[in-house]
Amino acid sequence: MYLEFFGLHRHPFRITPEDDFIYMSQQHSRAYVYMSSAIWSSEGFVVISGEIGSGKTTLLKKTVRNLEGNLKLLNISYTNLESKDLFGLILRKAGMKVEDDGKVAMLFQISDYLEQMAKAGTPVVLTIDEAQNLTRENLEDIRMLAGMESMGGPAMRVILLGQPELKQAVLDIPQLAQRVKLFFHLEGLTLKETAEYIDYRLLVSGHGGNKLFDGDTVREIHKLSKGIPRLINKLCDGMMMCAYSEDRPFIDPHDLKSIRKDLLGEELPENTPQPTDSKKREHSVEQSGGHSADLAGVSSALLRMAEALERIDNRLATIFPDEQVPLKESVGVPDNVKPLSPSRK
Repeated sequence: MYLEFFGLHRHPFRITPEDDFIYMSQQHSRAYVYMSSAIWSSEGFVVISGEIGSGKTTLLKKTVRNLEGNLKLLNISYTNLESKDLFGLILRKAGMKVEDDGKVAMLFQISDYLEQMAKAGTPVVLTIDEAQNLTRENLEDIRMLAGMESMGGPAMRVILLGQPELKQAVLDIPQLAQRVKLFFHLEGLTLKETAEYIDYRLLVSGHGGNKLFDGDTVREIHKLSKGIPRLINKLCDGMMMCAYSEDRPFIDPHDLKSIRKDLLGEELPENTPQPTDSKKREHSVEQSGGHSADLAGVSSALLRMAEALERIDNRLATIFPDEQVPLKESVGVPDNVKPLSPSRK
């Protein structure tokens, strides 16, 4: 829509993974090296986790695109699988026909395939994206496949990528966790990296003019996106559409306020938030507790007063038996205030 307006030949901020657009921050470079080492190491097993939109899939695409040499890649991106579906999918990715869809039969078929590839000197690499969706049984099956031995060591190398919960799911299976050579988590970009990321994508798209996003705007984008590349793309794209719709060649940081809800589904904070119902109830209970404490103190004082007055009444009754005047009535002590028990006198 705005490509010609800004002199671009490609869309700079698509939210779909495009590996030729990937900005290799320090942590993305480390993850790339770890994944490459898992592919070429005889004991390669790496788990890469990260928030949604942190660049895991894009990084995997770059890794796959740059593969060279004699190897067989089995790349799986659909992970809502039932028990035996994983084995069937692996066989199909290997270019094999499922001879028997029983789980045990498929396991033997995969084992034979790995043995043949090992004899041919061809490494087999299993990569699974969105691996957080795998069931515990699926993960146990992957552990079993990774544990199969060939003449040169493990018959299959494994790369699992997924959201943060993937790491815990793997750690919950100690036998699987022990086989993992490296765990690595992708964080959001820093403020400096966010600025470089935006400039890099604009450069790849053909922009060669003045800097579109100034420092203040980048700071606000980083704050809202927490450095997650996909969210950065959404915000930058929205701001460029606002500029295009108003026929202005510059980005206005105030546009973030108007598009934030539309793009991120969030409201901007307005006034100081009012206490929630639960907080109001807690406050009410605290106040009630304070009043109760005050009432308890008054009652205790009245009880002590009643005791003292009754002792005086008793003494007066022995001195003036015919003229008894209850003192507690004369000073207005309520009748429902009873004296303390003998143990408290």
